[in-house]
Amino acid sequence: MEKKAQMQKIIGMVGREKAIDLVMQAYNTEMLTTLLHRLEEGKPNLITKFNRRDQLQDALNRVVEVCELTL
Repeated sequence: MEKKAQMQKIIGMVGREKAIDLVMQAYNTEMLTTLLHRLEEGKPNLITKFNRRDQLQDALNRVVEVCELTL
């Protein structure tokens, strides 16, 4: 699902302000998770090996999943 469509779906479920807050929190979590995985000890090649992920898309997916569970 496209990012804008997912955001509209979230807005429809929880409202605009709450949707923005939830997505921002999920995005921050995705960013921190990515950075922490790179810094973990015992994974020396992880810093040089970079798999580009779309953290915003992952955050939107996570919020949509949670919203659908609560309805």
